[in-house]
Amino acid sequence: MAVGVDVRELLEAAVSGIAGQTRPGQVEMAQAVDTAMHEGSHLLVQAGTGTGKSLGYLVPALVHAIEDRRVVVSTATLALQSQLVDRDVPALLDATEKLLP
Repeated sequence: MAVGVDVRELLEAAVSGIAGQTRPGQVEMAQAVDTAMHEGSHLLVQAGTGTGKSLGYLVPALVHAIEDRRVVVSTATLALQSQLVDRDVPALLDATEKLLP
């Protein structure tokens, strides 16, 4: 975890920034992704519709990027790519800007 940056706190800010509520599976996923990214280990996550997967991996990716580490997010569809670029990433940055160093 980056100094002063807590994945759970960023996730809560991001979710409330889009008028949502964090879900236990989403929190668990975000923490697992964060751990895997910092350990350099592999992680496979399967989560159902409505879990909040996008923020579940984008929040740890943001923490990783804050640490000046490169992050690449690959999507299977152009629709998801557009959702991330046009909606999810800008909303994440707006919702968490006050918490970022």
